[in-house]
Amino acid sequence: MILGYLDAEDRAYDLNFATLRMKIRIGPVAPSRESQVVFAPTGGAERSYRLLGEAEATASVSMDHDGHLVPLLRPVEGRLHRHERGLLFIAAPPKRDPEDPSYFLVRLRAMPSAVKYFFEDQEGTEIVSIPADEILRIAEAGESLRIHVSAANIALPKEKLAYAVDLGPATRMRPLLEGMPLSLSR
Repeated sequence: MILGYLDAEDRAYDLNFATLRMKIRIGPVAPSRESQVVFAPTGGAERSYRLLGEAEATASVSMDHDGHLVPLLRPVEGRLHRHERGLLFIAAPPKRDPEDPSYFLVRLRAMPSAVKYFFEDQEGTEIVSIPADEILRIAEAGESLRIHVSAANIALPKEKLAYAVDLGPATRMRPLLEGMPLSLSR
């Protein structure tokens, strides 16, 4: 799972604005010219996955500590893309607070001027990428659908972290997520 940021040149960053040395983009890929989600690590092999559907969505993310949810991403509007290997949400809020432009609820170690530059000049935005094999289950959660995710901890790769990703409205998300392969072997 990737929680982070994407700039106008498709460069991906983690929650502390450190580069992930990867570009993530959506667009037609030769020779088929059909839309695909492309993950292109610097110096690595590019991976392209056929786009299966997309919809306007509102997303929020919480860490799940044995059923106690700790908010990590405030609800933000954007676009959800379903591809062959998972989901990619790209935020597109209609307006940002100039004093607190990020929708992630993490303390940023970057200087305020650098954060402002990222969101205003580099047209940065939040991203959430969920590989299908990290999805435990999808359940109703009020007006949204909640995706329960188990992902590796970056600091301790053998340790798994649990997340709850809410996507809404449920009426718009249900057709997009229908038939989503769920991994129940956790």
